[in-house]
Amino acid sequence: MAYQITTPPAFLEPFGEQLADLTQAELKQPVDITKITPQVAAVGPLVQAAQQRAATQAGLGSLQFDPTTGELTGVGTGTGVASYEPYLQAAQAATGPQAYQAYMSPYQQEVIDATQRLLNEQRAAGRSQLAASAIQQGAYGGAREGVARAEYERGRDISDAATLAALRQQGLTEAQKLAQQQVTNQLNLAQRQQGLESGITTALGATGAGAQEYSQALLEAQRQGNVLGLEYPLQRLQTGSSIFGGIASGTPQQPGAPIMTSPALRATQAFAGLYGGLGGGGQQQGGITNLLAGLFNR
Repeated sequence: MAYQITTPPAFLEPFGEQLADLTQAELKQPVDITKITPQVAAVGPLVQAAQQRAATQAGLGSLQFDPTTGELTGVGTGTGVASYEPYLQAAQAATGPQAYQAYMSPYQQEVIDATQRLLNEQRAAGRSQLAASAIQQGAYGGAREGVARAEYERGRDISDAATLAALRQQGLTEAQKLAQQQVTNQLNLAQRQQGLESGITTALGATGAGAQEYSQALLEAQRQGNVLGLEYPLQRLQTGSSIFGGIASGTPQQPGAPIMTSPALRATQAFAGLYGGLGGGGQQQGGITNLLAGLFNR
């Protein structure tokens, strides 16, 4: 069986050789795969600061980060005491049975002592009045005066004791209220501290995440640029190969456009259209057109 090998016209050989040389040279170019490999942006300092604040809030120590990637690599030993624990400890101290004593008014004893002196003065004045009344009635030193004096002293004891007890009870009640308020204040401070710290940590983390996203976008843009730089020469060679192949086969093509008729064939068709009638009609015109087209497309 005989095989027929079709070669392009001789005038196309230099272009074909040049295209082959360029293709071979491009394929021999070394490719740095690291330039087109996807990369992850390093963790920024703001994100690291947010992580450190969160660790400190939990009672942990200093965090260690990879100097290249910023990745968390270790956690130092801390106090083990969360930042809100001192407030809880203060609240707990204010709940003991003797906790009220720290909130007793430093002036309460002075008030009691002053009240005691006033009561003693009132008691003495009452005794004087009782003695004067007995003298007027002629019963001074008698049994009736003795009964009246005893009754008066008993009444004054009860009255004075009630007055002093009320003062002490008032001081105790106020101290207990202050101790309870201390518990509430410390718990509120613990919650407020966590809320404020959480807000700062969240803000740092959000800002750092935004910066990291931007860095990631830059890395991706660089990677896509490297891919484009790697593929562009090959795309140009492919375009040249397509044009060369079209010319060599007699059907030149423009990249991205439909197959066009060659200039020679279009001239032949125009000639046949003008002078085809000389040959005896439409059928002969078609024969001339086909003949000339065959000649120009060899």
